[in-house]
Amino acid sequence: MTKFTKMGKCSQVIIVCIAGFGISASHADEIRLQTQSDFGQLDPAFWQSSADQTIIDAIFPKLIEFKSGSNWEWELSAAETIEQIDPLTINFTLKKGLMWTGDYGEVTAEDVEYSFERYIDKDLAAPNSGDWAPLKDVEVVDKYSGVIHFNEPFAPVWWSTLPYTGGAIISKAATEAIGGTFSTEPGATAGPYKIEKWDQGQQTVLVAHEGWNGEKPAYDRVILVPINDAKSAEVAFEAGQIDVSGVAVSSVPEMKANMPVDSILEVRPTAGYFWLGLNAENPSLQDVRVRQAITKAVDVDAIIEGAYFGIPERSTGLVAPGLIGYSEEQQPNRDIEGARKLLAEAGISSLDLELELQNSTDEQTTGLIIQANLAEIGINVQLNTHESGTFWSLGDEKGVGMQMTLKAFTSPPDPAWSTQWFLEGQAGIWNWEWFKSEEYEKLHYAAISETDFGKRAEIYHEMQDIMDASHSFVWLIHPPASLIYKDSINPGLLPNGDYKLHAFAPAE
Repeated sequence: MTKFTKMGKCSQVIIVCIAGFGISASHADEIRLQTQSDFGQLDPAFWQSSADQTIIDAIFPKLIEFKSGSNWEWELSAAETIEQIDPLTINFTLKKGLMWTGDYGEVTAEDVEYSFERYIDKDLAAPNSGDWAPLKDVEVVDKYSGVIHFNEPFAPVWWSTLPYTGGAIISKAATEAIGGTFSTEPGATAGPYKIEKWDQGQQTVLVAHEGWNGEKPAYDRVILVPINDAKSAEVAFEAGQIDVSGVAVSSVPEMKANMPVDSILEVRPTAGYFWLGLNAENPSLQDVRVRQAITKAVDVDAIIEGAYFGIPERSTGLVAPGLIGYSEEQQPNRDIEGARKLLAEAGISSLDLELELQNSTDEQTTGLIIQANLAEIGINVQLNTHESGTFWSLGDEKGVGMQMTLKAFTSPPDPAWSTQWFLEGQAGIWNWEWFKSEEYEKLHYAAISETDFGKRAEIYHEMQDIMDASHSFVWLIHPPASLIYKDSINPGLLPNGDYKLHAFAPAE
């Protein structure tokens, strides 16, 4: 069975539209889109947020890229040709004439070599190094051609590395000139768009890059407006301030019933996951019985009804429906008496804990439900709400001092990209549960080198069982992507609702 048929369940899209006489927020040659946050890290080896990813994908070229639409498929981009010769070897040839901004000339195979090999540079210590974990090296054949060599087979390379953010190509000369890394100011870019202006916290203006040798983007200017709370973004959309916006899942029923004029609403399934994480290294949560009591006490069904109006289904684990390794085995039902018994066995009659979460309406509702749930077993929960940028810096600021966190991670259509964040080396970086398991580590690397779909699925089932046995994860939902846009727009969206900016175009 091919990956395309395996992904069939994830390709369903719900669309609602209504006609009328609205006025777009943009001029004919520009489009304004909401992002959940401002960007903060444009180095592909260090990116953190969906806002980072959106801009990286627009300003840096890739050999291949995902197609927009409802099915996960990739297409050639900066590559003229690309071919996997054997499980350890991929040959590629770049298109000629793709130019860097500034005076850095053409994109070359040497840039590809530099971009990919950075991930395995131990001195760089890239947090996203797992994107290229089995890479041996990139051999430069000539100015435009090269060979990617692996130490072992790498099953996710076509699904979560080359067409995803790990496949972004940066300028060797420009990056070395600024010290080998960057955050918000890359030395040069060569994607379909380039950054014209950044008003931090207000907007990012992208304009078409004249050195791009692919299909010219339909819009000359793209303006990204950071609005963290989806409810606030909905208001901005209805006021005509933006053309494309995320929608809170809880808003979908009301919006379907009372659609803004000249608008289209889409609800797409994603491979992302939203969960309550419990830090096993924090002194208050080191006793597994305490963590297990919390997992038993949280009423996931109440969260789905109260925060999400019953729209998404309850998650069964890390891996989303439609992906290799998805488990149909349901998580246990709430067991309040069992939770109390475990706390009694641990000698705890009262406990104070803190829950870190973002300030979106849906997450705050989720936090309040968890707070009420845990109060029933004698655990007092303080809710600490944060803006998106502040929240994702908590790993550095609080470290092991974090106790409970509500988090949502996005994912491309391969589970390896998700399982890598819970390796021991990610503790305190992305692994805020400080989850550690030697067996999990072995299975992660076995899975990425396994090319048999059935065997890979079995490995991911086992890995999820190990995560569940740690009682550090309360799986909630795989959040659907809910978006609304003007009907004058043909949206450039990946199957999971992520923006592909250069694929946006006026509707025909």
